[in-house]
Amino acid sequence: MRKKKKKKKRSENILFSFDCYGTLIDWENGIYNALKIVFERHGIEVEREGILKLYSQIEPELEKEYKPYKVILKMAAERIFDVYGIEATDEEKEVLVRSIYTWKPFNDVKESLVEIKRYGKIAVISNTDEDIIKASIENMGIDFDFVVTAEKVKAYKPSLKVFEFAYKMFGVDKSEWIHVGQSVFHDIVPAKKFGLKTVLIKRRGFGATPEVRERADFEFGELSTFSKSIHEIV
Repeated sequence: MRKKKKKKKRSENILFSFDCYGTLIDWENGIYNALKIVFERHGIEVEREGILKLYSQIEPELEKEYKPYKVILKMAAERIFDVYGIEATDEEKEVLVRSIYTWKPFNDVKESLVEIKRYGKIAVISNTDEDIIKASIENMGIDFDFVVTAEKVKAYKPSLKVFEFAYKMFGVDKSEWIHVGQSVFHDIVPAKKFGLKTVLIKRRGFGATPEVRERADFEFGELSTFSKSIHEIV
C-alpha cells in the first residue's frame, strides 16, 4: 500500500513583496503609448525598443538623489524629447505624469495575487509616489498588507535603504521574505544583497530597465506561472 505524500505545510509567516511597475502594472506599454502621442503630434516616428532603452538610461540617473516620482517622470519625458529635438509644451512634458494613474495591470495579476495570498502576506515595494501607487492598486483590484513607496523612504530602488525601511515595516525574518520583480537592476540585485530569496518575472527582456546580469533564485515567464508553482518554493 502506497503512503500518501504529505502536503507541504503553508507558513503564516511568509511574506511576498512585489515590484509594481513592470511586474504588476504594464509599465512599458504605459511609457511608450504616452510618449508616442507626443511624437506623433510632432510628426516623428519612433521605435518602441529605442524609446524604452533610452528611458532605461535616463530614469536611474534621475533617481540617484530623491525627488518626487512625478518630477522624475516629467524630467525623463523632457530629456527624451530633447534627444529627438522636440520643443515640447508644458502640457506635453507632463504626459507621463498624467497617464501613469491609468496604466493597467497585466492580465494575470489579480488572479495570481489572490492565489499567492493563500500562502502568506503580500506587499508592494515601488519607486513611486503615494497617490500614484494608490491609483495603481485600485486598478489591480487587490488589497496589499503593506505598501512601501519611494516617497515614504525618500530613496529609490536599488538603494538598500528601501529594503531596510521595508524590513522594519514588515516585521518578518529575512528567511520568511520572498521578493518578486521584473527588473534585475532595481529588484533582484538589491534584494539578494539584502539576503532575501528572489523571484524574477521575465515578462520580456530587460524592458525599460538597465541591463544587469544576475540570477534570481527562481525565474518564471509570467506571474501566473509563479503562482501555480509557489507550493514548490515555500
